Amino acid sequence: MRRHFLAGLASLILFHLASTLSAQAADIRYACDNGTVLTVAFSEAAANVTLPDGAKVSLPQQVSGSGFWYSNGRYELRGKGDEAQFAIGRMAPANCKVDGQPADVFDRSTRAEVDVPAGETGFDMPGKLTCLRYPNFALKQLDLGEKGAAGLYIAPSEGPCKLDPAVDRKIVDDAAGYLWGAVGPYAIFRGADGWNGGMPFVVYDARTATRLLDDVVADNFESLTLAGEELTLRYRRTYGAECSLLADPQGCAKTIREALGLAPDRAMPDCRSAYKPAIDADPKAAKDIEAWPSVIDYPVQRQLTPTGTTLTPAEGELTCRPSM
Repeated sequence: MRRHFLAGLASLILFHLASTLSAQAADIRYACDNGTVLTVAFSEAAANVTLPDGAKVSLPQQVSGSGFWYSNGRYELRGKGDEAQFAIGRMAPANCKVDGQPADVFDRSTRAEVDVPAGETGFDMPGKLTCLRYPNFALKQLDLGEKGAAGLYIAPSEGPCKLDPAVDRKIVDDAAGYLWGAVGPYAIFRGADGWNGGMPFVVYDARTATRLLDDVVADNFESLTLAGEELTLRYRRTYGAECSLLADPQGCAKTIREALGLAPDRAMPDCRSAYKPAIDADPKAAKDIEAWPSVIDYPVQRQLTPTGTTLTPAEGELTCRPSM
């Protein structure tokens, strides 16, 4: 039985990996060290790049021994993971990193990156400090080349991009792995790892360094809107149920509706297609796989102020997959 379970689990991991790769056609925003911001839509054959002036160029995929490489002879984008280099003609390439969100979701910031020598990082290895400067505060991220930031900080807006223990307020939070952005006085950090196909995030009041909420977003935020002190977040939320919609459709649906505050007649998704790859890989373990708890992505609207938050389910499709 254990062998069947592991075989099914391995198949499911491959299924999720394939789904992730197919989702790369979504726009990805890169912030570069020369101030350039690129929006890139990847497909199997090309990378369609929107330049800062709004011009669009299509870069055919090239054969690469490692990572990705797209070029049309004049423009070139190559890299691995969330890092890339972008070059125009014979100019020196700019070093770029995935910014994680569409350009219009977070407030615009001034970005800077500096190398920090060993010793000054607080560790026996050198690192890189990224600073996002907003009108009333700055966010800092110290990277040592390992998963998750070695340090996340809220700091005054003025001053150079450097570590300063006298003014930096360090964020110590298991849910905060990297900087994500800010809206008004609210700083948002994302997790170092995904959770059940979603991305954990946490929101802080940058004025007081107070933790306000944590949750899991299924993809990117649909919108982040500030009105006075109230931030409205619209997104698809990832919820991990303790039951299986496939094994117990009626009972589990009732449990999920009650847990999420959904209407009693809110339609539940058909989960079979999401479980099918693992079941097909190991039919003898079908009953065990069908019992895997279900993960639900559903649309929500959340209101947030420094004194509290409310969460309201929104209209839209619910999707289902087995938990990992």
